[in-house]
Amino acid sequence: MLSFDLERYEIAVLMSIFGIWLTIGQLCIGFIVDLLHLNSKIVFVLSQAVIGATAICIPHCHTYVLLAFVLSLIGLTAGLLYDVTKSLKLVFYISGSCQLLAVACIFIICKFIPNMSFNSVQHEPVLKDVESYQKRPAPLDGGWGWVVCFAAASLAFIVNGLTSSSGIFLIGLTRIFDDPVSKLSLIGALLSGLSMLAAPVASMLLVYFSHRTVIILAGLLGFIGAVLGAFSTSIDMMIATYGLIAGVSLGMSFFTGQIIAGFYFEKKRALAIGISNCGGGMGILVANMLVEYLIEFYGPRGTLLLISGALLNIVVFGSLCRPLQYAYKNVEQKESKDGTNQTSVMEDEESHNTGSTRERRIRNERFIMLKETQNVESLSTADKNGLNGECIVRNRKDERSLAKRCSNIIGVELFKNVNFVLLMLSYGFWVLSITAIIYMPPLCVWSFGMTQKKSAILMSLLGLFTTIGEFLLGVFVDLLHFGTKNMYIFSLLISSVSTMLLPYCYTFQYIAPVVCLYSLALGFTVSLRLVLTTEVVGLEHSTKAYSVLCVTSGIAGLVSPPLFGLFYDITGSFLVVFHGSGACGILALVVISLITLRNKFCIK
Repeated sequence: MLSFDLERYEIAVLMSIFGIWLTIGQLCIGFIVDLLHLNSKIVFVLSQAVIGATAICIPHCHTYVLLAFVLSLIGLTAGLLYDVTKSLKLVFYISGSCQLLAVACIFIICKFIPNMSFNSVQHEPVLKDVESYQKRPAPLDGGWGWVVCFAAASLAFIVNGLTSSSGIFLIGLTRIFDDPVSKLSLIGALLSGLSMLAAPVASMLLVYFSHRTVIILAGLLGFIGAVLGAFSTSIDMMIATYGLIAGVSLGMSFFTGQIIAGFYFEKKRALAIGISNCGGGMGILVANMLVEYLIEFYGPRGTLLLISGALLNIVVFGSLCRPLQYAYKNVEQKESKDGTNQTSVMEDEESHNTGSTRERRIRNERFIMLKETQNVESLSTADKNGLNGECIVRNRKDERSLAKRCSNIIGVELFKNVNFVLLMLSYGFWVLSITAIIYMPPLCVWSFGMTQKKSAILMSLLGLFTTIGEFLLGVFVDLLHFGTKNMYIFSLLISSVSTMLLPYCYTFQYIAPVVCLYSLALGFTVSLRLVLTTEVVGLEHSTKAYSVLCVTSGIAGLVSPPLFGLFYDITGSFLVVFHGSGACGILALVVISLITLRNKFCIK
């Protein structure tokens, strides 16, 4: 964006506008779908049409105001077409035409395939539930659940704030290190990638420890990493400390916070998750301006010391994540076909205090079938073993099989569900597509001649509108009853078109509106991640499935910043970056569409 001769503060304003409108979009989607009962397919088609039209109009935006307006509409773009055509206008015209073509395709699908089903659980279970017992939490749909929701939102505020401000922090690092952009961007890549890749680590820890304990441990780990990073003497040391250690901390805290918030709600799960994710949008809104200010006065190293204090607050918010209440179960034996005794469990009236030591050890996602040739142990004995009422009849041979136990923890069986695999791939492409919008806007605006302050403002706008979008998603889904799959498709279409429009916004006024529009779609997509995962695999497998999904997203987030940074170092142009990101968003849209087609034609 510096090529537009914008100041850094103008770039920051554009990013703030983007964040604001992203947040608004995330909030509105819930109202539209759940309260107004609008068809999600129609909403998606309209959004795609807007994105396509906006992409075509981008080349004619030559003022700051127009740039801000376009930014609030769609966001960022990336492009390989420029290398072929050598014409920015032609690239945008082609991008806009592709988006309009996508609208036509979606319209045809919605017209001739009106009864598409997304939930694979109804037709193809992820696992053959041979287990005789399934331990489920008792969702409160209110009460202390809103406190946990606030804690999860605060965790998202810290995590998303730090990851989104990596672009601003990257500019500050150029003052003290002479390394290439592709290497400097590894810090942001690790923070973003490990915030997802660390999900399996958190998932395995949750088998033995409570959500509260895992979050507190993550906060202490992040504090240590940030402090060590502040005293790093080389970029390699900072990558290993702040990038690696703090990145694992962010991933553990964010994943665990989202999981515990989802367990506290059932009927209002989408709304609760949307509110929790709103904290992430607010983090983007505040962190970019704050980091820019701190770097200006304290430098990158002083800023890292202050960040370490923010990471230490994860301990405080983690202490609010009180474990859920569970009900004890009555046990009834029955003979299996092979003659061994198995257990069938029914709920009992009696419930127990979640504050006790043994209750905190219950794992929400544990649901184990254990068999033995002996009789079932009593529930009191089970409690002493730390399993608290879960049926414990354990096959000793399986207990000795480390490979099988690891397979159960990781959830290898999930890969048998084709719909889940497609969802995982779709979110992987989506994470690749958001690289341009999260990391490249500050550098892009800086290349347009704008100030670093404008870059920070632009990222703040992104955070604000992301927050609005995350809140609106819950309203649309839970109150207006919009379809989750349609909302996801709609948000992918808007974000892809917005990304491809950005290179044609040469002033801050044009960039800001595009970023804001993109931010709304980003808020929808982020909030739908756990909701869609639960719909596909069911609540009992949501922890493992969400962990696997986060791993895929983390790999994409880890690879994309250095990759796109390398493209920029080679070409010296942001067009390839934005167009490539937009192409990844289109791929995510195509993959998720395969699920609806498969449910319609392949699953009987």
